[in-house]
Amino acid sequence: MFDKNLSKPIPLLQAEALEGRLRIDHEKMTEIKNNIKILKSGYNGEKELNYQLGQIPLHKSHIFHDLRLPLGESFFQIDALLASPTILINLDGKNHSGKITIEKTQMIQETTDTREIYENPVSQTNRHKILLRNWMEEYKLPPIFMDNLVVFTRVSSEIIIAPGYKEAENKVCKSHDLLKRIEELERYNKKVWMNEQDILNFSDLLLKKHTPKRTDILSSFKIPKSDIITGVQCPACLFAPMTYNRHKWICPTCKIISTDAHIRAIDDYCLIYKPWFTSSEIRNFLHLPSPRTVTYFLSFLNFTRVGNTSDSVYHQPTFFP
Repeated sequence: MFDKNLSKPIPLLQAEALEGRLRIDHEKMTEIKNNIKILKSGYNGEKELNYQLGQIPLHKSHIFHDLRLPLGESFFQIDALLASPTILINLDGKNHSGKITIEKTQMIQETTDTREIYENPVSQTNRHKILLRNWMEEYKLPPIFMDNLVVFTRVSSEIIIAPGYKEAENKVCKSHDLLKRIEELERYNKKVWMNEQDILNFSDLLLKKHTPKRTDILSSFKIPKSDIITGVQCPACLFAPMTYNRHKWICPTCKIISTDAHIRAIDDYCLIYKPWFTSSEIRNFLHLPSPRTVTYFLSFLNFTRVGNTSDSVYHQPTFFP
């Protein structure tokens, strides 16, 4: 069963929100679109991984997608983790295209017109296994046998493993072979290390300590706040700002009327700037006429309010996974 299901990564949501809030001819637009393309490729690979893992019987494993856990002063990330009484399996998804050659010191990706060199994914996932073991020891969790797999999710990619590299032969697979590989690992590791209550405690701790990655996207792309198009965007033609009139939004271009277009605009604010705001900050961003109007709209949304004055801060706790 999925204890932590797959959701769209926050950096991708941030990049998409930023793209929609800039002029189409903005000098950073090409860079942002390329970033979105890379992030979408990774997300598509995770969706393929999710599809394959979804075929595992519910009672056999607890499955966690996209974990980011603190260790010391830094974090480590796991694409997918399977937990059962007999084994923990760390899965590292790769959605690379073209010809992929895996050597002991590197991974080489070759397409029609490019040749890129990356870290050996087997070494990478071995490191994640060590970090996860250290993390479990830090929280005094029961020991358990661990293993890891590198899963290439793109059907068209050609995977070549350097001759004699036995570890990669054992740990690298295509997504359509994933269930078979998981069964093989479970078959050879039958010792029970954790009971069901241990696993539930482990799950609770993973979910509590998971810290989603979030970037200061304006600083990342060196974009000033003044470049951001503010106001409520039309859900049909994307014009901004829509005109506010008696709790409704009217698009001056296509004339569509909406009662909830402000929700997407608030999401954009939280993704581009920060996941909280004061009444005056969101009022200025939405182009609302008065504090009373802001209070009206926020009363229908599930925000956590801290403070009882005009400087109260509103948090959007359920938006980010």
